[in-house]
Amino acid sequence: MGEKILKWSLYSLGAVSLIVIGAIVWVVFSGFQSEGNSMTKEQEQIMKEVNEPTDQKEIKAVEKDGIPSEGSFRQELHEMTHQKVRANKKRGSQQMTAEQIDRMLGILKSVEGTEDHYEHFDFYKKSLEAWDKGDFSNAVTVHNTIWEWQNGTIGRATGLMSEEEESEYIKRNF
Repeated sequence: MGEKILKWSLYSLGAVSLIVIGAIVWVVFSGFQSEGNSMTKEQEQIMKEVNEPTDQKEIKAVEKDGIPSEGSFRQELHEMTHQKVRANKKRGSQQMTAEQIDRMLGILKSVEGTEDHYEHFDFYKKSLEAWDKGDFSNAVTVHNTIWEWQNGTIGRATGLMSEEEESEYIKRNF
């Protein structure tokens, strides 16, 4: 009988231990999700590790006459938003400069009314024209719209970065 009580006690202790460990893990990770737009120091450190520096690049998958595919154009636009938005995961970065915005607008101008006309031309043009005027308030919408078109599952933008956060992002990535 004493042996049965000992076995039962060991099983109970193991079960309780698993429950406690699970609760600790849940508390730790739920803290990362519950902050919304404000980040703790720990979250900022994680963001630094997640957003490793990348090199500035040209648009990939350039088709005929130097015109990129719509998918490549869209991806570059998406990566440009990473400089402006908060997201728990970002893949790729493209610096958002006046020259880059002008280059993207130039690509749109070259495909306007042609057989290479992009399906989401009006969205891209409206977004880039706002940026060209210094209005980046649409960056979260631009990011998340493209993210949804790409069937994104992680990395949804939750808000605009502060000037300090953007400055740190630029230092890390460019």
